[in-house]
Amino acid sequence: MGMLDQLDLDAVKRLYGADLPVPVDVLNLIHFKDEEAYKWYGAFTLPLLKAVGAEVGWMGAHVESFLGEPRAEELLVVRYPNQRRFFALALNPYYMVVANPQRMKAVRKFEASFTHSPDSLGALRRCKWVLVVHFHEAPVAIQNIVETAGGQLVYQSHETSPIVISKRSHPANTNPLVFKRTCLFRFEDPQSCEAAMQPEVLDRLRDAAGEVAVQLYQRMPRSEALPARLGKVLRRYPR
Repeated sequence: MGMLDQLDLDAVKRLYGADLPVPVDVLNLIHFKDEEAYKWYGAFTLPLLKAVGAEVGWMGAHVESFLGEPRAEELLVVRYPNQRRFFALALNPYYMVVANPQRMKAVRKFEASFTHSPDSLGALRRCKWVLVVHFHEAPVAIQNIVETAGGQLVYQSHETSPIVISKRSHPANTNPLVFKRTCLFRFEDPQSCEAAMQPEVLDRLRDAAGEVAVQLYQRMPRSEALPARLGKVLRRYPR
């Protein structure tokens, strides 16, 4: 059964016409079956992202978990002008026939939702290390606790809608975010982040938000996000 047969057209129509706040960010939390295969998926998809006016805000690999289970091996923030541009990509015949089967082969588990952020992507793009706090409520308290400990808030978002495309559930489909709010904090290096995340700080985060996950990610260079063969070309001819 192909992707076209699996499409939930009624759900897509509702989401396409929904009044979601813009811009629309898609927060991707990815666990891999085959990381190299996912890099090829990224290479296949990049031209479509450019065509619909989307931009990758940040991409990073998981380094350490301070609180809770790791939410992803790779975290990716992609910004679209609106959700209709996202569907222009996801329903493109090239994406459905070429790119998405590659994604399904590569991904073991996947969370992604439409989210909204009041922040520009400039400060986030400059970060090499980010502490990611996933939670449901009390964003002001979360910000105050982490910034008092030495972090700098560079990005925050909240879920505005699950992304429903397929009729059937599958671990590699766009499963909704478990945590509806996310804050990303800049730290200079992993050592300063580890020094900041003392047990009393983590206890305060847990008390403020209840269920919470606190994870450290490192930005992934562009050459490492692409297949090894393409990465060699980029390293040879850097921008």
